Amino acid sequence: MEKVKKIDKRSLRTRSLIKKAVIVLLKKKRPNEIAVTEVTKIALISRNSFYTHYNSILDVLDDIFNDVLDSFDLVLSKYDYSEFEKNPYPCLKEISVPLIANSAFSEFVIFSKSSNSFVQGIINALTEKFYNKYLQNRGTSNENIPYMVNFLVAGSINFVYKWFVDGKVVPYDVVLKDISNLITEGIKMIRNIKNEKA
Repeated sequence: MEKVKKIDKRSLRTRSLIKKAVIVLLKKKRPNEIAVTEVTKIALISRNSFYTHYNSILDVLDDIFNDVLDSFDLVLSKYDYSEFEKNPYPCLKEISVPLIANSAFSEFVIFSKSSNSFVQGIINALTEKFYNKYLQNRGTSNENIPYMVNFLVAGSINFVYKWFVDGKVVPYDVVLKDISNLITEGIKMIRNIKNEKA
């Protein structure tokens, strides 16, 4: 169970240092191979400071995951489904910029052997969030829609994965525009499936 979060600036800074240190270590190690002493050495904090904020490395990972989901929620709250349906590019850009800017986190997600469940969690969370946006706008659904939304989300994330693995040769803005076009076509397919069922 995670300790109660303190909200003063110093505590937020310490938690941020701990999370950054864990992300750096995750590029080389699995979570169960990371020692608290390694984290404290990189973060330049004491063991007591670590345990003031977290019970374990897994608690830190949970906090990182929740930070990612919170950033998605913040962005998605700004966009109506109809806006996303017309042009997904602005929303996708806003969602991805913090992840791309944080190279250590991105490299962990893409290259770490222990990131599979983390990435799947992101796919599941985004699928649910986009599906809920769809329901808010459309009001009704059919049994195919959740699968279609999952396909679009997972495909988009794998598109970005391929971009990372290939060494970021194409400018990211081009990649985002390609993903946006694919999502727009996918949304048209979803609409057609719904109309066929009606």
